[in-house]
Amino acid sequence: MTLEFRSKLMQFVAIGFMLFSITWALAPYTSINLPSRFIIDLLDWPLNNLSAELSREVKWLSSIGAGLLIAFSIFLSGIVAPAILANDKKIINVSKFAIIAWYVVDSAGSIASGVMSNAIFNSLFFIMVMVPLVGIKNKQ
Repeated sequence: MTLEFRSKLMQFVAIGFMLFSITWALAPYTSINLPSRFIIDLLDWPLNNLSAELSREVKWLSSIGAGLLIAFSIFLSGIVAPAILANDKKIINVSKFAIIAWYVVDSAGSIASGVMSNAIFNSLFFIMVMVPLVGIKNKQ
């Protein structure tokens, strides 16, 4: 896989995460939060609480999570994708470490909270982000 393809793939992943975060950010806005309620319910599989009103805490934590995810999307698009293209090993390696740290903390907390399905979804997100980063050679 070329550096250019890896960089474009990372841009694509970043756009997907950005769209997901915008949807998630709708949680506090009761009149328009059906898409957000859907993804929250989906991540806490099975789909069984779609019609339930979101609690104050879920709305608040969704705002925080969506804000962090959109920042992560911008980081992937504006820093990591160009670093892949430039074959900047320092940024690539720090990015891998950061993604692994997120995955471990988020997934362990999800499992400890009894939401194994979120850890499974995290695994899908983890793979999408790591594929463009793993196996980059010194020269391509």
